[in-house]
Amino acid sequence: MKYEDPKADLKNWLPLIRRKAIIITLLSLILIAVVFPEFKVKALKNFEYQVAINVENVPITKQEIEKTEQLKSHIAEVIEADPEEEADTQQIISELIPEKPPPPPPEDMEVFPYIKVEVKPELVKRPIPVYPELARKSGLEGVVVVRFTIDTNGTVLKGSATIKLARPEGIFENAALQAIYQWKFSPAYQRDRKVRVKWEQPIQFKISSGK
Repeated sequence: MKYEDPKADLKNWLPLIRRKAIIITLLSLILIAVVFPEFKVKALKNFEYQVAINVENVPITKQEIEKTEQLKSHIAEVIEADPEEEADTQQIISELIPEKPPPPPPEDMEVFPYIKVEVKPELVKRPIPVYPELARKSGLEGVVVVRFTIDTNGTVLKGSATIKLARPEGIFENAALQAIYQWKFSPAYQRDRKVRVKWEQPIQFKISSGK
């Protein structure tokens, strides 16, 4: 479509309009840059939220501590004792407090085998062990071999008795141990001094035919 007036043809004017717009835009930007060389941007202030706190003056209360009265020291009155009463009192005290036994020999004392001591111990006192009632009713018989240590005074050293053999097991052991600690021996000697000796003793449990 052709126009008689070439100015009415918009297609011919579009390139010119574009160039003018670009030139005007550039000039505007240059002018702004010259007039306003620096742009200062103010930071937004942060809003500070303030909370009002009301402080009340509360009087400090101190816990009242009750002071305990100190006990008054009482002075004991000295009363002269009657000589007879004093003698009775000493006698009662002496009866209540037994005499101190002699100190036991040291635990680390050497224990000698029976065959190595010069003067061997001999059995002096041998209480019969109590026959377990259950075994008696059942007709059980047996034997227990006890291993223990004879102390320098001839008694069985406490805690030294152990069961080496028991037939049958679990029946006569306790009765054998209780009896062994009641046995008494003559002291053993090695080079004119009392020594401890290892000992093994079989104890038979047998029901007598007469009962």
